[in-house]
Amino acid sequence: MYSSRQPLPGVAAGTPMRLQPDEWSYGRDLTPGTAVAVTVVSVRDLPNRGDEWVWVLGHRPECEYPHVDRHPPCMEVRVAIAALRRQVSAS
Repeated sequence: MYSSRQPLPGVAAGTPMRLQPDEWSYGRDLTPGTAVAVTVVSVRDLPNRGDEWVWVLGHRPECEYPHVDRHPPCMEVRVAIAALRRQVSAS
């Protein structure tokens, strides 16, 4: 089956990101219309994703255990793929 989806930019684990209000659309316990900071654990590339949004799993900046292997990510946020591209081009 042919897929026209664009490949995701490679955002490395441990990358800190500051997302502006228009760069994310949903995240549990996050206030809509505010900036969000996340330290990336992984980017979830699902087979049925579109070319606009993707889920990012990560830690909040105040998390004291981001490097403990068994500590699950503190947050999951739906991020615009354009914001990931911006992050990669800025590094």
